[in-house]
Amino acid sequence: MMVEKSVILQMIELLGCREPQVHLIGGYYQNVYEIAAEEPMVVKFFNRTFNEDQQVLSEIEWIEHLHNNNVNTVVPIKINNNDSYINRLAGEHFCVVYRKAQGEHVDINDEQVWNSKLFARWGRGMASMHALSQSFTGSSVFPDWTEQKLFTLNTDHLDSRINEKWTLYNTELRDMHTSPANYGIIHGDLHHHNFLVQNGELTFIDFGDSEYHWFAYDIAIAIYHAAQTVKDAVKRKEFAKRFFNAFMEGYEVNHPVKEVRTQVDYFINYRHLYSYVYHMQFSDKDNLDEKQLNYLQDMGQSIINQDSYLGIALV
Repeated sequence: MMVEKSVILQMIELLGCREPQVHLIGGYYQNVYEIAAEEPMVVKFFNRTFNEDQQVLSEIEWIEHLHNNNVNTVVPIKINNNDSYINRLAGEHFCVVYRKAQGEHVDINDEQVWNSKLFARWGRGMASMHALSQSFTGSSVFPDWTEQKLFTLNTDHLDSRINEKWTLYNTELRDMHTSPANYGIIHGDLHHHNFLVQNGELTFIDFGDSEYHWFAYDIAIAIYHAAQTVKDAVKRKEFAKRFFNAFMEGYEVNHPVKEVRTQVDYFINYRHLYSYVYHMQFSDKDNLDEKQLNYLQDMGQSIINQDSYLGIALV
């Protein structure tokens, strides 16, 4: 979902900023912009074809709940005395505005920052979110993982061996035990690009994938994407062990649930498969370069040829 120029111009008028102050900063659909005003802001665009108002409002309520309970998060703001955080634009478009959080994205090549101390703080922050899930009473209905559009799409075009694994995992998940201790609202995408660091403190951003899921899956996402920063397979295994131990040391300070730890390996392998299926269903193949297409092909082969992404068990 590329944001049309006319929609961006509407947002500029809404915020009273100037076009040179507006910069694209990312998002899976290239829909997140920074406004370099006197008080910097971040604007996230949505299209009702893909995102309903209530879905976005539930995300905002969750962020406010975390922020009000001492978890460092981005803070949504209301514009021009609007009663809602939803700012309606042309057609099916709307946007939400956030105060730009302080800090920088972590540099994985800087060992003074990318280290066990950071991993433990990361884990402690995630655990705080999981613990607060039990006290959340938002007025908007929060989605369950089974409600994702991904699970309604036909996967017959995938390699039959991958499709078989996908079907098996989703059958197992629907039968898996849940309790308030191991299942609740997760961030859903808390890799190292989704927090900012300032003076050792982490501020968490981009809650667009939050949903009800197993807490172990949230942990697995962090491990999976952190491990991907290490290209050599042997070194990746060593790094994953160090990362896991430091992350869980922090995590278990705020949410010491043994069952969560024991499910992590399962969900790391599920994340690898989920990521592949997601990209195969939603990425625009015509606009992928050769490197990206090769990456997807290699990803598919690894799912076919091996049952464990890391090649080791962390627990």
